[in-house]
Amino acid sequence: MKRKILASVIMTAAFALTITVACSDNNSDDYLKEQATTVTTTATETTTTTETTTEVATAAKKEYKELVSTYSGTYVATQGLTGLDFSVFGTDEEGKIQALFSFHEDPANPGVPTGSYHMEGTVEKSDNDDIVTVTFKGAEWEKKPETYHIIEFKAVFDVKNGTLESDDYEIKLKKSAGADLTYLINNYDGIYSPDTGDNTIKLTVEDVGDHGDLQAVFEYEPQMGKKSSFITIGQVTNIAPDGKVTASFEGSEWIVEADDKKFIDFEGVFSADGLDFIENGGHNIRVYAQR
Repeated sequence: MKRKILASVIMTAAFALTITVACSDNNSDDYLKEQATTVTTTATETTTTTETTTEVATAAKKEYKELVSTYSGTYVATQGLTGLDFSVFGTDEEGKIQALFSFHEDPANPGVPTGSYHMEGTVEKSDNDDIVTVTFKGAEWEKKPETYHIIEFKAVFDVKNGTLESDDYEIKLKKSAGADLTYLINNYDGIYSPDTGDNTIKLTVEDVGDHGDLQAVFEYEPQMGKKSSFITIGQVTNIAPDGKVTASFEGSEWIVEADDKKFIDFEGVFSADGLDFIENGGHNIRVYAQR
């Protein structure tokens, strides 16, 4: 927010001029009201005090936990009828709702590729607590098919009925699975079998972020070789209607460096109860949670 204060001191006599101005920045949430700023200027010093109204502070901190879920259904775009799983994770520090838009083929229109991207939503003010209107804009691709682009839309959540609809792109979704992924924080033990033989591994999911991002430690020990470990960063790319969570992982930082100095990057699916993870690539990773 820019403030411009014009102060003029004509004489050096001791007198003070107090100016109160109000301005607003409407580049974010529509429901944010103006901030009141009081500036006191004297011939020797300037003191600025900013007071944010209680309503603004409350609105900025509102987390909209009632919206946190995965909503599944369909939408219509250039490629025709398309399956959609839309996961709402909650809000960031700026009050923006964080979500993941995951699309895939619908049985009525086979052949549509899978893809996903992050979105951020701005809530519109409403007098009805059961109806929440959010304008969503794309933030970043996670999995992008060629020729596809990010869409923007105004979503209407019906909290009581657990639905999300939009006239934009004929979006029609209903709650299907949870989006709180903290249950994935666990120690998983198992094996993976690359060309060099079986390796015992331990995958420790340590943290889940507010946008489906994961941090884990991957520790493995070949039959012939030394035990190695590294920090791996994961990202959820889909939460299916049955609750299964697809995530991809990329090595980030060595803890104990391997001889070949190569990270193991992989993608796979957590079961809906979070008790196992099975990789769907060429590493044959299968791990199971410690109960």
